[in-house]
Amino acid sequence: MRVRSLEIKSHEDARLEMERIGVDPAGIRLMTPKQFHCNLKLEGLTPAQANVIKQDMLSIGGEAAIAKGAVSCEVKTTGCILSGTVKQFLRLVEKLKLQPYGLSGLSVSINEAVENLYSGRLIFKGRTKKWDTRVRTVVMGILNVTPDSFFDGGRFFTKERAVERALEMMDEGADIIDIGGESTRPGSAAVEKEEELRRVLPVVEELAKRGIPASIDTTKSGVAEEALKRGAEAVNDVSAMTKDEKMAEVVSRYSSGLILMHSRGTPAAMQKYSNYDDLMAEIFGYLSERMDYAHSFGIEAEKIVVDPGIGFAKSAADNLEIIRRMAEFKTLGRPILIGTSRKSFIEKVLNLPVDERLSATLATVAFAVQNGAGIVRVHDVKEARQAVDIIDAIVKKETPLSEAEG
Repeated sequence: MRVRSLEIKSHEDARLEMERIGVDPAGIRLMTPKQFHCNLKLEGLTPAQANVIKQDMLSIGGEAAIAKGAVSCEVKTTGCILSGTVKQFLRLVEKLKLQPYGLSGLSVSINEAVENLYSGRLIFKGRTKKWDTRVRTVVMGILNVTPDSFFDGGRFFTKERAVERALEMMDEGADIIDIGGESTRPGSAAVEKEEELRRVLPVVEELAKRGIPASIDTTKSGVAEEALKRGAEAVNDVSAMTKDEKMAEVVSRYSSGLILMHSRGTPAAMQKYSNYDDLMAEIFGYLSERMDYAHSFGIEAEKIVVDPGIGFAKSAADNLEIIRRMAEFKTLGRPILIGTSRKSFIEKVLNLPVDERLSATLATVAFAVQNGAGIVRVHDVKEARQAVDIIDAIVKKETPLSEAEG
């Protein structure tokens, strides 16, 4: 007799292993949700809510951790960490539907989080095009039409050079070109709207004529609107629509795609704001709130991508932690964009100048995609395309949870 561990990463893995030992198909459907363990963190619970949740979770064989003073109601609120199989979480959802203290509403949120974690509703829709990140990682090619971007500033500052580079990136495997006319590197100065328009509009217009999908990297609603008029598919707003109150209305009116990124402050001073009490919780909460804000303007969920904002008001250690814990953002239920390309945190770790950071960039890209990122924003498209294609071949074989349950 031999005993070995099983590395089950997907529902397909679970199905194949059970088929190999002759498990009945009905049994496979029933047992698949039991082979996936997850941890969920709830926040802002009253002691009464926390105690009911804990008792319900323990009663079905799961685990629940709450604050020490929650049982005796010595605290006003508490967090709760739930641990169990997917099957146990689905049973918990049914039990909470019957409970008081507003827990029936919380059951909906828990069910949605589990579905997002394992079923992957990860379609991203632009104005006229869409991308399915469950099937293939999307590669976004960076095109900075600026004189001062940290890596390619000045290289593609004319329309001709910019269009040439866009065509080259499409040949190398890019799915979408992200056009920016204002540098957002740490310490960079703001650009007036008219100058930003002068830089980006001719390029957006020319790419649209050639049928090349493009996003506009801007925080200004006026720039976004003019780019969308000329054929841009999406808006990539590093301020997540906090800088310009008119941005949400523009995105909604043009039914464009939208990338919401976490940051603090402005590029000129953002590194002053890189202190966090709970890094992942604060980023998650911010992105969730900005998604709700977008929805309030009628922006559909499938139009939205979330970006944790590598390098934006983050220390090198913060950036590494985000990449390591990327999968925690999956419960938002939207494609995750990761932008690590040649950024300065790599220098902090490896002491490499910007033109020697390609290999390290590809390592971060591969790790992030393995942990759930669906879109990678890169300077080096050819190399990134090859990296994510091989990662996709290894890990992208998920079966939606609903299908796994039959």
